[in-house]
Amino acid sequence: MRARLATVSARAAAALACGALALLALPSPPSAPRLTPASARAEEDWFAEFEAVCSRTQDAMTISSEELRALVARCDRLKPRIEALDPPRRKVYARRLQQCRELYLFVLESRGPA
Repeated sequence: MRARLATVSARAAAALACGALALLALPSPPSAPRLTPASARAEEDWFAEFEAVCSRTQDAMTISSEELRALVARCDRLKPRIEALDPPRRKVYARRLQQCRELYLFVLESRGPA
């Protein structure tokens, strides 16, 4: 019984090892994006800017008109970078950015001409 169990264990280990080697030998698909350190930084840069701009929406009523105009301008500058994303993320983040921008504009307009 022990000999049979040892044989089964050895075969299972050999099968796992062969499977692992086969997976390592497979080339990555050509369409898979490769993140280089520079592209990873660029990826973080737009997201950090997005978070910085849209994190102020809760305080929109207390932000000065000048700061609100600056936030709207930052939204406008960020829009092309978000439009360059892959379709699922572009749809989500473009909509969220638009909502942030519209809120800032609404607050500015509700204050009247300055």
